[in-house]
Amino acid sequence: MPKQEEQAALERARGESASPRNLANAARVLEGNPALMNLRLMQSLSAAQNAGNTLVLGMPGGFVPLKNGKTAAGGELKENGGAGE
Repeated sequence: MPKQEEQAALERARGESASPRNLANAARVLEGNPALMNLRLMQSLSAAQNAGNTLVLGMPGGFVPLKNGKTAAGGELKENGGAGE
């Protein structure tokens, strides 16, 4: 039993060290070919739709959804383009 626990701990450690490496490799690939990011986005949207999941996407900081001249949250719009408090 202790041998199995040691093996499990070793596998967890390998996985934890491989994960950041895989993310860094993916970032390099996407940086070299930005069109791949669009393909990945479409794949994510399709997978979320097919699975019935909710997908939350980050938007650029300056994007404020508007509804009748007000922010979606109901705040007034400031002159600099940001949402009021």
